[in-house]
This record gives sequence, structure tokens and C-alpha cells, in this order.
Amino acid sequence: MSSVATPQWAQTFRSLSDKLISPAFKEKIKQSPLGKINLNPKQKKIAKWGGIAALLLISIASYNIFFFESTDDAFVKAHLHTVSPRIIGTVVEVMVQDNQHVKKGDVLVRLDKRDYEVQVKAAQARYGKSHRDLGRFKGFENLGPSERPVFDQYQSDALVTEAELQKAQLQLEYTTIVAPEDGKIGKRNVETGELVQPGQPLMALIEEDPWIEANFKENQIRHFKPGQKVEIKVDAIPGKSFLGRLDSVSPGSGSTFSLLPPDNATGNFTKIVQRIPVKIVFDKEDMKGYEDKLISGMSTEVSVRIH
Repeated sequence: MSSVATPQWAQTFRSLSDKLISPAFKEKIKQSPLGKINLNPKQKKIAKWGGIAALLLISIASYNIFFFESTDDAFVKAHLHTVSPRIIGTVVEVMVQDNQHVKKGDVLVRLDKRDYEVQVKAAQARYGKSHRDLGRFKGFENLGPSERPVFDQYQSDALVTEAELQKAQLQLEYTTIVAPEDGKIGKRNVETGELVQPGQPLMALIEEDPWIEANFKENQIRHFKPGQKVEIKVDAIPGKSFLGRLDSVSPGSGSTFSLLPPDNATGNFTKIVQRIPVKIVFDKEDMKGYEDKLISGMSTEVSVRIH
């Protein structure tokens, strides 16, 4: 029966193990109870291949430990805009639906503008009257003591009415609510006929330029620098590894920006490893075709190459 040739990689690992383990150490093993165990050829073969596999696993683990920092406390993020009115008004038309793509400047909601059209006309009338009153003093270079106060009042009225007209025109423009940026509509919470108030959330708009916010332990970031390569795995897209780069490290831990930061100066103190948010951006070319699949809030796993 012809013997099977040993693979090249197995020979390499065998020679590496021979170099790492000294002859004196091998002799000690032989003299120990472990070295007195008699193995049949089949068991020796299993032990040999098991040792090679263990050495391979140790090498892979050592490579990941020394060259990468990883975490699964990472999520897809995107800029979120809350769309709300700047004036009080009644909704007459809603132009978009949930999950609809929109461009910057697209009309989202229209409010009843009749009241504001009336306000513009009234402001125009006051503006015209004040400027006609001011025009009476045209050509008068020298004003008498009794005329100067009247002129000053007319001039002040003209400026006030001009500001009122500009305000009325702006409020009329605000009856049309437009998209602040390109993105996708979500959480639509408005219907026609509703009386809406300034600042009331009507819907959300999420920009389509996602990034990753990864929360690393504080003892993992000592070698982090902007520009380092990152491997990104998204739970919802199995089998695909995205390329990215480290953009920046947060100036504070997660607890620093919490609503109620911990006060460690009072009571008993228990040391807890803090998490530092790190921003990671996708490689634009590598994420092509997956833009609609990367949804804000998705769980990911990231590995930053540090050496």
C-alpha cells in the first residue's frame, strides 16, 4: 500500500514545532508519566494531527489578539431629522407616505394658507401707508423743530411695517413644509384636517448615508487612530463583510453624555470598565448595492486592524 504524502503546510507546522520545543524539553516529556503512555499507530496519527490543529488555532487566535480589536456592541447609525411645522395651521395635504424616498426641497405637507395670505395683505397695506407718510418729507433738507419729531416717527413706522411685512411673508412660506435633506420618510404621524402646533413632530426623515457607532472598552482604544482599516459584519446581511475605516473617537464615554451621569464621589464605588463610542464609516465603493439594506439601528460586529 502506498503511503499518502504529507501536505506542505503540515510539514511547515511540524518544523515550526521542532524549532519551538527544545530537545531537553522533549526528553523531560519522555521521562514523565505522559511520555510513558504507549499509543498505537492510529492514536499517534490522531495525536499528531490534533497537535497541528491546536497549533493552527493558537496561531489564528494570537493573530486576532495582537492585530485586531473587536466588539459586537456596534450599531448602524444615520442622521435623523424630525419634521415639524414652524407655525400653527390646519393640514390640507400630506404629500408623502411611510418609507418613501424624498429629495431635499420636496414638499412633504401643506397647511391652510388663507389666514396667512390675509396677514400679508394687511402688512402690505401698513407698509404702503407708512412709506407714503414718509414720502411727504422728500425734498425737505432742513426740518424745523416741530417737523423733526414727526419725520422721526414716520421713519420708525416705515421700518416697523417693513419688518412686519417680511414676517408675514415668511409665515406664508412656512405653510409649505419641505424635506430638509435627501432621505427616507419614517414614522409619519400626521393626517389631513389636523391642527398642528409649532414644533409638533409630524414625521421623521433619515438620511441615506449610514455609519457605525461601535462602543469599545476603554482598554481597547489605546492604539486607535483615524484612518485605520475596519472589517464590518452586519447581522442582517450574513456572508458579507464590509470594508470601512475608523473616522474618530468620541471625546467622552457613554456615561458622560447620559441624562443622569453617575456621581462617583458619593457612596460606595465599584469600578466598571467604560465604553467609548467610536465612529466608523463605510467604504463607499464596497457598500454599493446595499444602501437600502443598511438600516439605522441594525446590530453589527466590527474589527479594527491596529497593526
